[in-house]
Order: sequence, then C-alpha cells, then structure tokens
Amino acid sequence: MLDSQAAKERKLDAVGGAVVVAIAAIMYVAASREPPAFYDPLGPGSIPMAVSALLGLLGLVLLGRAVLDWRTGQATQAMILGLDSDESVDYALRPGLAAFCFAMTAAYTVALEFQVPFMWATFTFLFVSGAAMAGFKHRETAWVLAASIAGTGVSVYLFQYVLQVNLP
Repeated sequence: MLDSQAAKERKLDAVGGAVVVAIAAIMYVAASREPPAFYDPLGPGSIPMAVSALLGLLGLVLLGRAVLDWRTGQATQAMILGLDSDESVDYALRPGLAAFCFAMTAAYTVALEFQVPFMWATFTFLFVSGAAMAGFKHRETAWVLAASIAGTGVSVYLFQYVLQVNLP
C-alpha cells in the first residue's frame, strides 16, 4: 500500500513538473516576442523571460526528483528544536482561509485596475491577508502590521526607484 502511494505521488510530481516546464516554455516564447523597447536595453520581455526560465528550472528539478525518486520529508528527526517531540501537531486544512486569500488577491487586482493608489492597495492587501492568516490575534497582528508596512515600503521603493515604474 505504501509503495503504491509513493508511486502515485511520483507520477503526480512528474506530471506536475512536466506541466510547469511546458507553461514556462510557453511564457518564455510569448515574452520573447515582445517588441524591443526604445529606451531600455533589456526590453519589456526580459523580466517575464527570466521568471519563466526560473520557473522552468524549478519544473525540471521537480521532474528530475520524481524520475530519480529523490524524496524529501523522510527525516527521522527535526532540525528545529521542539519539533521532534512526541506531541502531535495538527496542521488543519483551512479552505475558508484559502478562499479568502484568493478573494483578497482578486480584490487587490481590481483595486489596482480602478487606479486605487498602489501604496494603499498593497498595504491593505498585505495587512488584511496577513491578519487573516494569523487568525486576527493581537500579538500576531502587530507583527503583520509591521511586515505590511515594511513590505509596502519596499515594494513602492523598488517599483518607483529601481524599476522606474510610475505607479498610481
């Protein structure tokens, strides 16, 4: 039973890796067909091409691990202190949280489409999504607030001053 489960997981990983490689190849070809920019030597397709190349590389790693039967998660002890105790840790699935985060991502996209300022839309998205993941607990929410402010500041700086993209 255990071997058939492992074989099934290997097949799923192989198919997943192949699909990721195929999607990355399609995106790379599509990005490479972008016309060259007049003002930038890299052009508009350079970042999508780099991301798709990295995605394709990760897909090849997944595919190779499945074919060669290299698995992770089989350790007998944890490398982090306290995780190898006899206590059972429950990692319950939270489909409601997943649906909420998906809805927040969609709302963030719509907000940016309707010219809501990037800084405020990004902060709201990061804070509300992070607070939901933290369960809206006071102590964790304070950390989420700090991370949201930092993430928003870094994003605005990178887009405006490094990538020189004019944001709404």
